[in-house]
Amino acid sequence: MSGVWNDPCPKCAYLRRPEDASAPGECPRCGVYYEKFLQRRARAAMAAEHAAERAQFAQPPWRARLWGALWYTPERVDQTAFVGRCLVLAAIVVWGVWFIAQPVAEGRVMYSFLHNVDLAFHEFGHLLFMPFGEWMMFLGGSLFQCLLPLMLAAYFVFRQHQPFSAAVCLWWCGQNVIDVAPYIADARALALPLVGEWSEEMAQARALRHDWHNLLAAVGALHLDRSLAGLAQMTGALLMLTSWVWGALLLRMQYRQLSGDVFVER
Repeated sequence: MSGVWNDPCPKCAYLRRPEDASAPGECPRCGVYYEKFLQRRARAAMAAEHAAERAQFAQPPWRARLWGALWYTPERVDQTAFVGRCLVLAAIVVWGVWFIAQPVAEGRVMYSFLHNVDLAFHEFGHLLFMPFGEWMMFLGGSLFQCLLPLMLAAYFVFRQHQPFSAAVCLWWCGQNVIDVAPYIADARALALPLVGEWSEEMAQARALRHDWHNLLAAVGALHLDRSLAGLAQMTGALLMLTSWVWGALLLRMQYRQLSGDVFVER
């Protein structure tokens, strides 16, 4: 730095005197070089500013993002849509209680309307998993009909920002698991009719086509059919219960954001 530094030292605030014998750019008290010190301080300030900007626009941790997506609530909620969601929640609670209350061994859930919907995805699952071998082909039907609602739930959470719709899909997943339970329980008895049994010969070949008979027989677990069916029934019930709680809490949060002077909390 050319010339004599006439301002206080930027580090120790010492004001240079005429009789000081140090170099013009050096503080006589602390020995710092003024120009280098100011350059370092400017770089540090710029780095801190950039760090603050990065922190402001940085993505939150994945857990925080997941939590925010699961409980996303818009700033304003339409009253009509809110009432519709309340009715949907009431319907899946009542319907879910019916599914849970049905004895597994009697297979009544397989005569519900939803069973016919589930069956279409079940059959597609066989085709989807066929390239992975016979055992996976047998498993693919039950597996896909249970996974599809979870995939839809993920779509509603992360793409559409509609966690209530995801809660309904979670309920549907639970219903599918319960729907599979009687099929598992029938692995030894082979009493349930299968799709495509249009002749007596096809009915007699049921053991060759029954998914869970072949799945459990392949791993020596046919004797566990009733136990696994009970586990499936319990798992489906827990999934339904989780969906009810999730949906109810979301509606409570949405209630606070309802549009309209009557409903808005102040």
